[in-house]
Amino acid sequence: MTDTIRNLDDIATEYAFFEQDQVLTPGQLNSVSEYLGDQERLTRVALVGVGIACGLRAALDGAEVVLSHGVGTTTDGDAVFLDEETRYDRYKPYDSSAPAYPPFIRNGKMIAAYELVKEGESDSRALVLSGFTAREGLALESMAAVLYVESFLSDDDLCTGTDCDNLGKESVHNLKLLLVERASAAALAGALDTPDGAARKPLDPARIARVFVRGAVTTEAALAGVYREACAGIHKELARVLGALWAPTRFFLGDLADADPAPRWVKSLEAIRDQAKDRGIQYYYDFLKDVAETYNAFRDALFGDTAACCPDRTAFPKHLVLGALDPAQASARERTGFYPSPAVSAAFEQRARARFLLGKLDILVANFALPVPKEVRITPSGCEDRALEARAIPFYYRSKAVYSAWSYALSQRGTPEDNLSYSADEYASDDAVTKPLAYQIGAFDFFRVEGHVGRPLKDVKAELEAAINSFNLPVDLEYVRLDKPPRGWRPPWRNLDLYRLHNLVRTDVAARLADADKFGQAFADQVKTSKDVSDADNDNVPLSRTVDDKKLLMSKPIAAASKKLGADQYDRSWKDDFQDAVRGAADFTQAFTLVTKKEFASPLDDLITAQPARWLDWLDVMVDDAQDKDAERAQLLQFAQEHPGLEHYAGVARGGTFVVVCDANDTVIADFMLPYTCCQPRTEPAKPPVLPLPVRPDVVYQGPVRLVPFPDKLRFEKFVTGLTADFDVQKKYFDGLKDTVAIFSGAKAGAVTGGAAGGGVLTFPGDTKGFPAGGFDDQVLNFHTANTALKAQMVDSLRQQLLDPQIDEAKRGILEKQLGDAEADLGTSIVTMTQYVSDAKLDVKAGTDGAAAMAVASQALGKVGNIDALSQIEKGLNTVGTSADTGADMKVVIGGMLGGRGIM
Repeated sequence: MTDTIRNLDDIATEYAFFEQDQVLTPGQLNSVSEYLGDQERLTRVALVGVGIACGLRAALDGAEVVLSHGVGTTTDGDAVFLDEETRYDRYKPYDSSAPAYPPFIRNGKMIAAYELVKEGESDSRALVLSGFTAREGLALESMAAVLYVESFLSDDDLCTGTDCDNLGKESVHNLKLLLVERASAAALAGALDTPDGAARKPLDPARIARVFVRGAVTTEAALAGVYREACAGIHKELARVLGALWAPTRFFLGDLADADPAPRWVKSLEAIRDQAKDRGIQYYYDFLKDVAETYNAFRDALFGDTAACCPDRTAFPKHLVLGALDPAQASARERTGFYPSPAVSAAFEQRARARFLLGKLDILVANFALPVPKEVRITPSGCEDRALEARAIPFYYRSKAVYSAWSYALSQRGTPEDNLSYSADEYASDDAVTKPLAYQIGAFDFFRVEGHVGRPLKDVKAELEAAINSFNLPVDLEYVRLDKPPRGWRPPWRNLDLYRLHNLVRTDVAARLADADKFGQAFADQVKTSKDVSDADNDNVPLSRTVDDKKLLMSKPIAAASKKLGADQYDRSWKDDFQDAVRGAADFTQAFTLVTKKEFASPLDDLITAQPARWLDWLDVMVDDAQDKDAERAQLLQFAQEHPGLEHYAGVARGGTFVVVCDANDTVIADFMLPYTCCQPRTEPAKPPVLPLPVRPDVVYQGPVRLVPFPDKLRFEKFVTGLTADFDVQKKYFDGLKDTVAIFSGAKAGAVTGGAAGGGVLTFPGDTKGFPAGGFDDQVLNFHTANTALKAQMVDSLRQQLLDPQIDEAKRGILEKQLGDAEADLGTSIVTMTQYVSDAKLDVKAGTDGAAAMAVASQALGKVGNIDALSQIEKGLNTVGTSADTGADMKVVIGGMLGGRGIM
């Protein structure tokens, strides 16, 4: 017996051609067999694959070993095929008596191996497996199974001296199941070099550090520092993984480069790092991400590619390692894998893509260059969940050098010019590539935005908004600054509801001003044409001239305030004009108090007491506060805190928000993205609609008040000094009050006491305290004090009547209404007298007529309890007290009146 047998070390390349009647020799016949046999083996190894294709798993079942069905091929082309499960219950040593097989020889010595014997097969040397551990000192569970094709040439013919019937040798191929130790199994597994193997062990993925906007990022240098930290981490990672790329992949990439390209790549990356400036640092970060993603894509393309082109014949020429008998101890490195031929491998195409990506990696590193931005361009692209090659080419590459190496798919189709990019017009002529936004964009979920960094914000803003509006892009815009923006840096209105309310109140105030002006004009016209009053009533001063003067003092500030309130650019100085208008309205009203009788509150009264002007003041405060908070939110750090998802992607996702960042000089220095629409529009709202004036009955303007004659009403000497002599006149004046107060019924003049000008005290029935009145040199002041004292007495009288418990409810209701009206009238008298003392510049120091008059007003104020009347008094006194014409002493007196009443 000999161990010499033919293998694929020497492949037959020719065979004998037989001719008719030819005498054939053994060599000629064997040449045919050898050629056909070699071709059959080569077909299996080179065109089908080697290793375990399926099944062939050995496992323990009690004291037996079970081998499942399966198929495999050795690297010498031996086909191993088992179509049914086989059980083994015995074993015997497999030693040097067997044919020599080089892979079983380690350091000149054969490894320990044990041949398993099939169940039911006769073998006198076989021993039961149940005693394996006791005999061999090895745990059966720790052993690994190996299928071995034992091949040799056998010559069983015997020759004698007289006879030799030599029938020739036989080629024997016995399939044996052996047990070996797991360490020996790992050495016998014979793993072949494949891209998948390179990706699984030697090549690590490149980890890409993220950037977080934190700390004192208020300058461009600080922002660049945050990015440089992340870039340093990515650079270090790239140097590590690129340095390890060549050794495990050279077996299939060796034709692409004469030597390891990693040192050249790392040197280029270092040069780019050293040249990177603060302005555009985000693009350097993006570039490093591109390189890392390309490397990771290269590595990913290797996974699954286990194809072996021309497998090493010595890897496992006659054996297949099946792995450990115990599944719990099984390891992939102790089992021969399957290595398909490239002709049948579904993953072999990945190898071509991996080779393409290696070339792309080389081109990207060599062609990074920041161009000078000329305009903002938006390019349809894909988000980072898509492969880099499925996105648009960034504008920081030399497009002409990169576009042909960007997309493997487009390169395979022969259409690399279909790659979209900022500079597509440099290599493409198709409008769908150079003007992609004009065509279908539904397949794109991301839009690259480029050409804005380093340019003025106003230009970038205009170009961005024009592009988004022109092409109906589904994205939003937001603008923030590194430093805290000053108020008004952006359009002031974000909260449209606040804007609408502000506009409504502005319109209301303007409408009240218009109403007052219209009413004043109607009143002036009525005075000029009235026959109820004469110029004699005004000390021969023409009433028509007086009314025109008063109307002008009111109309001028009304016009100025109205213009400012209705202007497109809101002018807050309307408040000064408004105060002048209110002062003019009050003066207008007061000037004709004695000759008019109103049946309802006029627009002048409404203007004087209106609340909307105060509301507009408050709204201005709210707007200022909103703008201050808006300014805070417009700072990058604050914005990032409110929107934690803020991150730079060199563009914006469909439905997201593109965030433009500028510095204190309004120069764009960076950009970020939110994957959602974050904020209300920051654009100035459209011009509000013109609101119609409120509808008022014509009666408001047609004969607004009744003019009534009042003989000698402005000659108060007779009213005070001739009080007793003219009692009938006084009586007529008080007849209208006789239902509620018995005025002067039994009254007698009290003693005259005090008063700087001989003023006395008039005592009215029921009054125990008295009011100083009369005796002033100023007859108008005499009238006001007497009028105020009388109305205060009326309030007291009504209040005393309401204390009667026997009053029925109907009468009580009448009295309560009369009391409210009386307190309102008293309030008007108090304010009118105060206004007169102020306008007349009367001295209000202690002991003066002015002080005595204000004492009357203060005591009368103490009798007012109605909240509406108090509110009107407060407004009136505040108007007087805040006037620039009011003296300092008078302001103190008014403050004391308000404070003493608790309404200040």
